Amino acid sequence: MLYLVFSGTIKAGKQAEFFRDVAAVSQKLTRQHDKAVVYQWHQDEENPDKFFLNEQWESVEDLHAHFETLYKAFGPAKPTERLPAKILAYLDEAQVNFYKAIA
Repeated sequence: MLYLVFSGTIKAGKQAEFFRDVAAVSQKLTRQHDKAVVYQWHQDEENPDKFFLNEQWESVEDLHAHFETLYKAFGPAKPTERLPAKILAYLDEAQVNFYKAIA
């Protein structure tokens, strides 16, 4: 099982567009096409520029298939990146952290 959190800061004035054009679209596509156990977006209540995406996948293969879904919807990633450039263009910063279950 893979547990990961994608988090970051959205560029000023782009919050509504990001949640409408990236979060909502990726959520819908993931539910329709991918095998996510958990795929849930969150916006910080005190700072609407900050977000995190909680993801859980059964396998690395399922996560890789999800990236293919993202590329079809949002276009390619830059050579040094994993996420589509169109998604990262909304962000001032982004990071991915992987976790392991301990209980």
